[in-house]
Amino acid sequence: MTRIEIQRRFSDLDPLGHVNNVAYHDYLQEARMGLIGELDAVINDNFAQIVVSQEIRHIKPLGYARDPVVIEASVTDIARTSYTITYRILDEHGDVAAEATTRLAVVDPVNGRPIRMPEALRERLLTT
Repeated sequence: MTRIEIQRRFSDLDPLGHVNNVAYHDYLQEARMGLIGELDAVINDNFAQIVVSQEIRHIKPLGYARDPVVIEASVTDIARTSYTITYRILDEHGDVAAEATTRLAVVDPVNGRPIRMPEALRERLLTT
């Protein structure tokens, strides 16, 4: 599991003072990059990765705070052409504010069709 800290921005808030639900997707994207690492593990000449689905279950609202949101991210399922990342979004007190999953597919960077996951990527995901 990887823990990523993300600062809330004032612009993330909705009129009620809560972090808007759209901002959670930005937070998850930052966490994904923190988990996967360098950009060449996401896209290069041999493969690319695309988000197939993403689901967020909101448990409690996030308000504005100077302390960062902490996202715990881990790879939970690796298949032949795809994998899943599971997240817990924690507020400044360590309480779970949301849980989420993202399914990513490995595709050919030219035609966008699914391909077998390269062994180097599989190994990288197994060690995260």
